[in-house]
Amino acid sequence: MKLPSPDEIIRLMKKPKYHPMRAREILKRLGVPKESREIFKKILRKLVHEGKVTIIRGGRYVLSDGVGEIGDVEKIREVKEENKSLPTNSLHRMPRDGKILGKFIRTGKTGIVLPKNGRVPSLIVKLSEVKGLRSGSLVVAETLRLSKRSGRPIGKVVDVLGKAGTLDVEKKGLFVDYNLPEEFPSEVMKESREIPSQILHEDLAGRVDLRGFLTVTIDNDTAQDFDDAVAISRTDSGYRLWVSIADVSYYVKIGTAVDTEALQRGTSTYLPESVIPMLPERLSNHICSLVPSEDRLTKTVEMDFNQQGIMVDFKIYNSVIRSSARLTYTQVSEMLEKKRRFIKKDKELVESLKIMKELYEKIRERSIAAGKLDFNIAEPELIRDELGRTVDVVKSQRNIAHGIIEEFMIAANNAVAEFIFRSRNPSIYRIHELPDIASLKDLAAALNKLGYFLRVDTRLKSLDIQKVIFDSKDTPVELAVNTMLLRSLKRAVYSTEVKGHFGLALDHYTHFTSPIRRYPDLVVHRIINSHINGRRVPYDEESLEWIASHSSTRERFAVEVEREARNLERVFMMKSHVGEEFEGFVISILPFGIFVELKEIFVEGFVPREKIRRGRWFEIGHQVRVRVIEADVERRRITLELVF
Repeated sequence: MKLPSPDEIIRLMKKPKYHPMRAREILKRLGVPKESREIFKKILRKLVHEGKVTIIRGGRYVLSDGVGEIGDVEKIREVKEENKSLPTNSLHRMPRDGKILGKFIRTGKTGIVLPKNGRVPSLIVKLSEVKGLRSGSLVVAETLRLSKRSGRPIGKVVDVLGKAGTLDVEKKGLFVDYNLPEEFPSEVMKESREIPSQILHEDLAGRVDLRGFLTVTIDNDTAQDFDDAVAISRTDSGYRLWVSIADVSYYVKIGTAVDTEALQRGTSTYLPESVIPMLPERLSNHICSLVPSEDRLTKTVEMDFNQQGIMVDFKIYNSVIRSSARLTYTQVSEMLEKKRRFIKKDKELVESLKIMKELYEKIRERSIAAGKLDFNIAEPELIRDELGRTVDVVKSQRNIAHGIIEEFMIAANNAVAEFIFRSRNPSIYRIHELPDIASLKDLAAALNKLGYFLRVDTRLKSLDIQKVIFDSKDTPVELAVNTMLLRSLKRAVYSTEVKGHFGLALDHYTHFTSPIRRYPDLVVHRIINSHINGRRVPYDEESLEWIASHSSTRERFAVEVEREARNLERVFMMKSHVGEEFEGFVISILPFGIFVELKEIFVEGFVPREKIRRGRWFEIGHQVRVRVIEADVERRRITLELVF
C-alpha cells in the first residue's frame, strides 16, 4: 500500500465520525505498513508545523480549524492559510516562563497568536487588550490560563516586534524565540573589568618564553578573536611544530561569575552580522586574543614530526608568545601560490609558510590513508552590498591555508587527548561513534540506487565510507552522496568516555584549541594545569559528565540558531527572485515533495508534491529547471515549481 498523502490525513479528520486520535490510531485507520510508520509520523509533524493540524491533550491530533472557542471557522481557515510561519526544522526551544513568540491575527471578536514553535498551541487573545495592534504583527505573548470550555490557552500580548515577515523584525524574533542573550549580566561585566588589560611580570613565572619565534595567527577575514597561533621549524629528523593557544584558564577561574556565564552559554554563536560570544569582549577580543605585537599568555603543544609526517614526540607547557602577524586564509594561500607579491622583510614569513605547507601535505596524506573522512559540503557565504544587504549566496571557498590550520589543530587536540588518556585522570573527550546498523542499511540502499556499494556490518571502517566519497568526487551526485553519508553518521559529541573519533580515524581526541569560544576546551586547559602543577584534577567524574552533556546540547542549539539566521537572510534575498527560473538538481526526495539546490545561487528550495506532474520520476542528482514561486521569510522556506 502506498503512503497516505497529507490531504488523505486531513480528509480522515474531516469525517463526521472522526474523534481525536493518537498517531498510532491514525496509522491503523489508514492502514500504514510498519516499515512506513516513521515517515508517516514526519508527515503528521509537518502538518502540525504548517498549522493545519493541532495536538491536543493526550497527544491526540485534530484539525486546527476544529479547535478553540473563536467560533469563526472560515476565518480560522483563512488565518491558517495566510500565516504559515512555523519553522519546519524545529528541534529546539520550548517557551520559558510562558513567553511565546508568534504572529497575531484578528479573528472577529477575538484574536489569536500563532506560535513560531509548532509544538505550542495557539493562544486566544481578547481584542480589548490589544487595541490598535495590527493583524499580522510579530509579537511576544504570555500564557495566562486555560479555557474551561476548550482547554486551549488564553494569553496576552506583552511586546510587539513589528510586522511579521520583514527582515529586521524576524531577526528580533530570532533572539526572542531562542532566548538569546544580547548582553552579559552586570556581575559578569564588573568581574571582567577587574581583569588586567596588560601582561604583568609576575604572570610570566614558570612559562616558556616563545616570543623570539616567528609565530602567526591564520583566520578568516572577519575574525576578531584569535585563540590559536602556529610556528614551525625544520629539524635534523623532520619538523617541529608549535601550536599555542590562548590561556583563558589563567584569567577565568572556576566558579566565578564569568565562568558560570560561559558554562551556561557553552559556546559562542556566530550570526551573519554578529557574534554572541561565550566570554566578554575584554577577554575574547583583547587580553586573551593573540593579536600581533602584544605579549600573550598561552598553552603550547610542541610536536616533533619525522620526514614522513608522523608525530614522534610532543610536550605541553605554559608559555608566553608575541604574534608576528595576523594573517588571513586568503593571504596565506596567495603567498604560497605566488599570487601575492611580498617585500624582502616577508621572506622569512613566506619560508615559514612553505614549511607549514610541506608538513601539512604529509600529515594530510597519512590521515587520509588512515581513514579520515573528507566531506565536500560547502557552507553558504552571504555576499552583501555597500548597505549591508544580502545580494547573493555563494559556496564558501576552502584553500590550502584552511587545510594547514585544520590539520595542525587536529594534531594538537590529538596530542592533548593522548596525554590526558595516559594520565588516567577523568577528562572530556570529543567522540564520534560508529553509525548504527539500521542507519547503515538505509544508507547502503540509497547509495545502491546511485550505483555505489557500501557493506553493512559492524566491521565497517571509515575507509569504507571514504572510498564512496572519493568515488563520487566530481560526479553529478557528489553533493547528494556526501549529504547522505553525513546524515547517516552519528553526531560528534562531548563525553567522559574514551570511544575514539570515527570521522577522524583517531583513537583519542579532545577539544583544546578554542577556549575563547568553546567551554569544553577551557575545562581541558584546567585539567592540563593540574598536571603541569602536580595537583589533583579540579573536577570529579560526575561533574565532567554533566558538563560534557550540557556542552553537546549547547553546541547543537548554537548550530540550529546559526542555520536559522542564515536561512532567514537567504530566503529574504530570494524574494527579489520570485518568478525567475533557475537550473538545479535534486538533493532530497520525500513523500511530500523534493528539495532542489540551485546552481546559480547557493540556496535550496522545496517543490511540493502537488506541483509535480503525476508519473514524473526523480532520483537524487537529477538535473531540473525550476521557477521560484514563493520566498516565505516567516517559514524560512523557498517554494519552487518545475518548469517543463
